[in-house]
Amino acid sequence: MSAKYAASTKQVPETILAWVLYGKEDMRLEERSTPALPVGSVLVEIGSVGVCGSDKHFYFSGQAASEVVVDPVVLGHEFGGRIVAISDGIDPGRLGQRVSVEPLVPDWSSQESRSGRYNIDPNQKFFGVPGTDGALQQYLPVPDEHAFAIPDAVSDDASAMVEPISVSLNGLRKAHIRAGSRILIAGGGPVGLFAAQLAFLHGAGEVALAEPQEYRRAAATKIGCQVAADIAETGGGYDAFVECSGIASVRHDGCLAVRPGGRVVFVGVGAQDALVPMPAVIEREVTIHGVMRYAFTWLSVIRMLSQGRIDADSLVSRRLAMRNALQAWTNPLPTEIKTIIRVNP
Repeated sequence: MSAKYAASTKQVPETILAWVLYGKEDMRLEERSTPALPVGSVLVEIGSVGVCGSDKHFYFSGQAASEVVVDPVVLGHEFGGRIVAISDGIDPGRLGQRVSVEPLVPDWSSQESRSGRYNIDPNQKFFGVPGTDGALQQYLPVPDEHAFAIPDAVSDDASAMVEPISVSLNGLRKAHIRAGSRILIAGGGPVGLFAAQLAFLHGAGEVALAEPQEYRRAAATKIGCQVAADIAETGGGYDAFVECSGIASVRHDGCLAVRPGGRVVFVGVGAQDALVPMPAVIEREVTIHGVMRYAFTWLSVIRMLSQGRIDADSLVSRRLAMRNALQAWTNPLPTEIKTIIRVNP
């Protein structure tokens, strides 16, 4: 047992492999010291890591939304693994647990966190964005309360996708779906497809999904969506529009597709500015709501996955070994939905 830890299930190596992003299109596989384990933390041997659209923005642009790569950073915020070591004060029963990790670490003293909206805490840290290294490394210490045990019914890949499902769930909550609601979703990536599944679970009577890629429309059809290549083909009068593409023109058109008094939920980030048809919004009292990550979603999502109410595994397009991870950025699949990186064999 290593003297570094209060308890461990294996001899943790002194050095690990990590993919480090230095700037635009400059990500290197490096050997570095195994991170220290702070008090109140568990050491996770990383299993599956999902590649998110924001990871691609960081790689190709050096920026995603307001986050800018200034210093080297390890990406990876969709992840799970197994607890292999614990610090003092942690329940030894946690050793060996398979877990899904919530990467958002708030400052619980902030006004936003105290009000229950820790996802908009301005002082939050987030694994895998500039300032906080993420999971594209073999071992990572995380706060004990952010490592959620997952049952055997949930795969390693699905445990990594609790994060994007949580984004979708936060968006759906803001859409105020009721029994029989008509919902329009733009974007057939993982977040849009998870949003569609969740919309049906929330009682939506009709879910339309607009997506230009045929293979993604096919995935949406399998879960019961009406599909179209463009919003213009979907008609109008929807109770809510959930935008998951980040495309400015799509945001604009979606505001016109909802009924008077409808709701528009912006999930996709996209460009810094976007046109909004203000007369149509004001005169029809359309509510526009932004989505920032999530709050209090992990247990609910894990439960839905374990009960088979959400299908995550079928959205995995490919799995890459750690040493081949860069292909997720440099060699995109023509029919990609979700790429998973298997960090430890």
